[in-house]
Amino acid sequence: MIELAIEPEPIVEIEPEPIAIPPTIESATTFAPDACLLLLHVDVDDVLEPEDRPRLAQLLLQLTGWQVAASATFGAGSTMTARALDILERGQWQAPPPRIAVIQDGSQPPITENLLFLRELRAAAGAQAQMLLALIGDPEDEDRLPPLRAFDYTDWQRKLDQMADPYLRLEMLAPPSDDGED
Repeated sequence: MIELAIEPEPIVEIEPEPIAIPPTIESATTFAPDACLLLLHVDVDDVLEPEDRPRLAQLLLQLTGWQVAASATFGAGSTMTARALDILERGQWQAPPPRIAVIQDGSQPPITENLLFLRELRAAAGAQAQMLLALIGDPEDEDRLPPLRAFDYTDWQRKLDQMADPYLRLEMLAPPSDDGED
């Protein structure tokens, strides 16, 4: 009778793949002296088309002189807020203090949630960070970054005045139309 010797197969250890860390956590964004962090409210971000983004950047540049170095969306929960604050806190600002542009649909009233976000943003950015709240009107198919009505602007201005933040500036992102609408 012939005996067959069966050798056990060698055990091969497989090293697990490293877990990918999102770039905002792994590395910091470097902000040039004329650059800002752009924070878009989710309601605005959802209606913007790719062709609207250069116009948004141009309107922001005309209003502030700031280029957009990084952007994030906020307004739909704590995960979005945490991501936006992480970009801000990890940012390498070549010319501190930080510069933050927040784009919001101003046709919606300034609810407590939005005001709390601005306070949280202020706490993370520091007392002297330059913050711009740029409001747009109710987005439409033909213009997704329309001017804001004067009435809505005044409503927001009253609420922001109560915050007494000297480095928080309120503006209309797009200049008002000349047709007298408000």
